[in-house]
Amino acid sequence: MIWRLQRFGRDWNELARRNPFGAILTGGNDESAEWNVDEFFETGKADAARFMADLERIAPPIRRDCLLDFGCGVGRVARALADHFQSVVGVDAAATMIAHARDLNASCRNCEFVVNPGTDLRGFCTGTFDVIYSRLVLQHIPPALVRVYIPELVRVLAPGGVLMFQLPDEIARDPEELFVNAPVVGHALKRRLPPGWVRAYRRLKYPFLVDESVPKIAMFGLPRDTVLVLTRDAGGRILTVVPDQSHGSSPLGYEYWVSR
Repeated sequence: MIWRLQRFGRDWNELARRNPFGAILTGGNDESAEWNVDEFFETGKADAARFMADLERIAPPIRRDCLLDFGCGVGRVARALADHFQSVVGVDAAATMIAHARDLNASCRNCEFVVNPGTDLRGFCTGTFDVIYSRLVLQHIPPALVRVYIPELVRVLAPGGVLMFQLPDEIARDPEELFVNAPVVGHALKRRLPPGWVRAYRRLKYPFLVDESVPKIAMFGLPRDTVLVLTRDAGGRILTVVPDQSHGSSPLGYEYWVSR
């Protein structure tokens, strides 16, 4: 899992170096778009306005002291949400994205941008944030890591707070998991090895089979029922699940609204 996070961070650091705006909001056919800075941040204002309207409808009495923007990128939405909250913290696994966010939003006095290189959110205490926002983020993270991050998002949510994250249903099987769990073929001795040994060996071998020369904007997802179980097992209470196709036309996708 650590290797997967390191690869994910390397890809997004390189994407941020090449074209940070286009990596966050792609053009047609998932190609990196060329954005005017003002137009790019206007899209963040629109997304923030939509989110605040939904928040008012779904959880009108919510406190607005501290918001977490998980996977904030260059602060496209965080800076707009800062108009509605006392403080906003944006976290991202890519240090280059955070460097851009700090530079582009230097005038946003109630915004803080933090690099989060780990597989958890241990830098934040349990129950820290009144509201947590994450859109167009988890869909790019390998499912094995999403299974860790969802419980962590619930953990750092304040009692009575609201978490909203967007995630498509399963888009395609995770290639690493397909490789690791493929049937064992070959000579009889190999087939007699304990399955756990085979899987462990394949997991060690997989990084050497992957072309790391080109950064990738991968797309993943998790089945709706799996997401609901993960959320509830972490202590989250589902407020509503709203259809959402911001990832593309298929498969089905959702906004998950959660409290605790």
